[in-house]
Amino acid sequence: MEPSTSSDPPSHADAITRSGGADGASSSSPSSSSRGTKKPPRWKGVEMKPLVRSYGPRDAPEEGGELQQLHPQQASRIGAGSFNTSSSSPAIIRRCKHHLISLLDAHLNTNDTHQRKKLLLLLLSTLFLSLFVMVMAKGDAVGVEKRITVPGRSGEEELHGKGVPPTVENHLDHHLVDGGVVGAGGSSSAAADVVDGTKSDEEHVLGEETKAEASTVVSDAIAEKNGDIPPATAASTPSKVEIHNVDTTPYQSTEYLKPTYFLPKTQDAPRGSAAGGGWDYPVTNHFQYRNVQSPTVSNWGYFDFEDPTEEWRGKVRPQPDFSTVEHRDVKSSDFPEGAWQKDDAYMKRFLEEAKNLVNRTIEGVYAEYGVGVAPFGGDTLTDEQLVQREEFAPNAIIQDIENDEEFRGKGNRMWMTQNSLDGLARRLIHAIMTNDSFELVLGGHSAAAGHGNAFNQSYIIQAGHVLEPVFAHLGVWMRAYNFAQGGMGTLQQALAGMDLRGKNADMIMWDSGMTEKGLDYFMFFVKQALISGNRAPFIIGVGNEMRPLEKVAGANIGEHGSGWNGPLTQSEQQAAEVPWAARYLNCERGNEAICKQHEYESGCWVDRDDFTPSTAQDKQPGGQTSWHPGNRIHKIRGRRIALMVLRGLQYALQKWEDLTAESGHPLADEHWHVADYYKSIREKAPEVPGCFAENKWKIGQKRRRNLRTKNETTPSDGRQLEEEDYWPSRLCNIPLQGRSLWGPRYNPMESSLVSILKPNPMGDLDPDPNPPYMWAPIYQPPDLPGSWYVPPEEDVNVDFIASARKLAVDNHNRELKRTEKIVSRATTNDIHINSTRQLAEITPGYGTAIMWGRSGHCDGTSHNWCDKSDGISCLMGGTQDNRGSVCFDGTSGWVVFDVKDVKHGFIGARMEPWRKGESQKITKGWTEENNGGKGNYDKTERERRLHAEYTTQRSLEYIEQMEKEIENDILMEDPNRRRLGGGQSCGVVGDYTFEWAINGEIVSWTKAEFCDHFTRLSYNLDVIKFMDDPSKTGDFEVAMRMTNTDNNGQMCITHLYWA
Repeated sequence: MEPSTSSDPPSHADAITRSGGADGASSSSPSSSSRGTKKPPRWKGVEMKPLVRSYGPRDAPEEGGELQQLHPQQASRIGAGSFNTSSSSPAIIRRCKHHLISLLDAHLNTNDTHQRKKLLLLLLSTLFLSLFVMVMAKGDAVGVEKRITVPGRSGEEELHGKGVPPTVENHLDHHLVDGGVVGAGGSSSAAADVVDGTKSDEEHVLGEETKAEASTVVSDAIAEKNGDIPPATAASTPSKVEIHNVDTTPYQSTEYLKPTYFLPKTQDAPRGSAAGGGWDYPVTNHFQYRNVQSPTVSNWGYFDFEDPTEEWRGKVRPQPDFSTVEHRDVKSSDFPEGAWQKDDAYMKRFLEEAKNLVNRTIEGVYAEYGVGVAPFGGDTLTDEQLVQREEFAPNAIIQDIENDEEFRGKGNRMWMTQNSLDGLARRLIHAIMTNDSFELVLGGHSAAAGHGNAFNQSYIIQAGHVLEPVFAHLGVWMRAYNFAQGGMGTLQQALAGMDLRGKNADMIMWDSGMTEKGLDYFMFFVKQALISGNRAPFIIGVGNEMRPLEKVAGANIGEHGSGWNGPLTQSEQQAAEVPWAARYLNCERGNEAICKQHEYESGCWVDRDDFTPSTAQDKQPGGQTSWHPGNRIHKIRGRRIALMVLRGLQYALQKWEDLTAESGHPLADEHWHVADYYKSIREKAPEVPGCFAENKWKIGQKRRRNLRTKNETTPSDGRQLEEEDYWPSRLCNIPLQGRSLWGPRYNPMESSLVSILKPNPMGDLDPDPNPPYMWAPIYQPPDLPGSWYVPPEEDVNVDFIASARKLAVDNHNRELKRTEKIVSRATTNDIHINSTRQLAEITPGYGTAIMWGRSGHCDGTSHNWCDKSDGISCLMGGTQDNRGSVCFDGTSGWVVFDVKDVKHGFIGARMEPWRKGESQKITKGWTEENNGGKGNYDKTERERRLHAEYTTQRSLEYIEQMEKEIENDILMEDPNRRRLGGGQSCGVVGDYTFEWAINGEIVSWTKAEFCDHFTRLSYNLDVIKFMDDPSKTGDFEVAMRMTNTDNNGQMCITHLYWA
């Protein structure tokens, strides 16, 4: 059958209407329980039928109109004012109960015999009415089920067993089927038979339960009058979660993920260094580590999946060679015999447990803020909490991309279009089918980077902490990447295409509105994401302005929205009663100071037995400003982003189940292959308008008088850039590439400028004897949990509910088997440039300084082990903001880069001519180029040892200097300041000659000429263009050096771009 295409996916807000709980089985009775304490139904492995509204003449929809779905408690409130047949059955039962209480009270408190007889007759009549309504309720529910419109489906299709994902909303007013357990599998043919009007065993159960419900009305009424709470039935209160221990050891990888690139001569780099790589395991199957002893299991359950075929238990099932096909799009016919993708029994159990897992995790997010219920032993929600739940993360699916009113109607809700929902489902199913990755990427400024908090408290990492274990259970290696950089925007990254952000991004988010004004920057960011990577990611962005991305290119778009931020905090004493995640997040008017006092709760160190830092640790990470949100705001925003993905997963899993219900497994190729889908989006993306259009303005601005130093010898102030100085707007629409030493970066060694450096005659890329990218961390992961990060045991932590595997490593001394990747250097193509010199043999010098910056594996994820070196005063802060550079002065000699695969004739760089030469760590004491010979290689062993100590000290001082520069640039983000500065000086005191060459053709510029070509693209983004000719393609050698200057001046390059 065809999958759903209707207006809204099965949202979490509809949940309990169609299920009994987070694990997805549906409820058995259309009526609602009114017994005493309303314990939530227990849904693990239990079949439940949804509560639906019974329509009478008054509120039946018009012909063709939609029928309304109601939460159980909403349904119970409708019609409470009368007993007419349009009222919901649960409401009538409750009214009967209240009448019974009143009648019983009057009967027991009157001495008038005649009056007592009348009251007794009324009491019996009310009891008879209750029985009558309950008998009729079954027929009403079945009648409605035949025609109810299900969100996420087209037309009026059956509710049970055909496309309704088992989601959770609230767990009140439901009954279990006959007090027992229906076999695993959720809705079954019995429910479908009821829909079809045929007799089934379940129908007999319903009839008996209806009678049992009526028989309890009087006893419950008496108990309620006396203030007693009748205990929940044994069936609805399972004593514990049944644990099935599955040995997952045979399924686990015994090796870390190997880095994809190694620098020459770094074979012995220690684990945890930038060159040696971090600690991370691959995900290749559905049997990740399960902590069944976790305290959350008793209330929330766990991923209870085992291979249903005994012969395959403990074995990895055969798989096709995905690497032989673009995007791993193997044909369904290529799955070998025994592959899990084509095993019906395996897939049935897997999809069932996958849906349960997703629903449980969604419910856990709600529970963190006091509006969710655990499946086992959970509390109930009040009417007020139900309203708050609906407002926590409201969701909208936009059907008509052209409809302005529909877009305006979304308000601040989470939203995506139907096309985007289906596109997200496609990529999710593909990732699961092929054991692929799923990567969530963020670019932005300091607030997005999480400044003021620990790195792992930033919102995109918080989203990842919820999602990673869920995806791991599904066999998908999922990572969240925070590439935001303090004091900057995103253009300096986007000019490198996706090389710095990862070419396999599946969802990408822009959060730089404070530092990058105007739509052009956003469009440049997302268009490069669509055309420069391997995939065409889902765009999380900026509202209506995103519509052209879908209308023109068919891209997937949406926003995570906002909503209710949790219960009010009224005082310090009352705060203890507020859920931990929501505590101090939302303060009562007049008490805002309480929230302000607790805005940032983080830390820099937790004492441990195996290591004590030699540097005193700060109390909290730095960077706390008025525009940097605290950890609680980051957390709730991250939770909403996680809900956006989880709702997409919910829809995708149900769609998968629907599509294979009749055809069987494996799923047909057209529903999950992505190669053609991505290609179509990428080919159309350049046609999307709004990115530095030729008829608007080109990339580049004139220089300002107040940005110059007083001693600069430059042309007249305020000159207009010449045509050749601008960076062409065609860069918006061609795939860009690049390398940098700013961070964090994806694959930090491979994406570094060092990876494209040409080695000096001694075979070294870096003459530093102790470079920071080789530094080992001073202690081993993981960090111990801080009280600011992990809630008390009695509070809900959705990270633990979804937890599937160890994100920390037990054994850090495991040897990594690896081989050095040898990068072949293809012959470059000769080109012609008007120059002052003929082609020359250019040999790299001995004085190149690699100012790496922070040590460690800083890849933008929470799996990093970054900035763990001596002298760091906040070791657990984990900040990854980094500003490294390759620097050279008048004695360094040539710096040479190998630039590969230029297709559109463009090469440019971000340059820093304003750094003082005294920070150059390699050429200290040199008076001529290359120190008149082989640089420092001719020094004695003692001189080299002393020089190594000196370069190490200079590297540490550089980090301190870099942090101050970042702090200063962050202050410039203040809306009350003018963002004018940021290093656009053309150089320090003194003159120099800047020489550069493409494939040996050398161009010489004086300082004044260099300044003539020095172009500002945005704040602190000052660039030089070396090539802009679409006819020139191939591989190029780009060289540069300084001459005619002393050691007081130097030139640094931070980014090299090409297309």
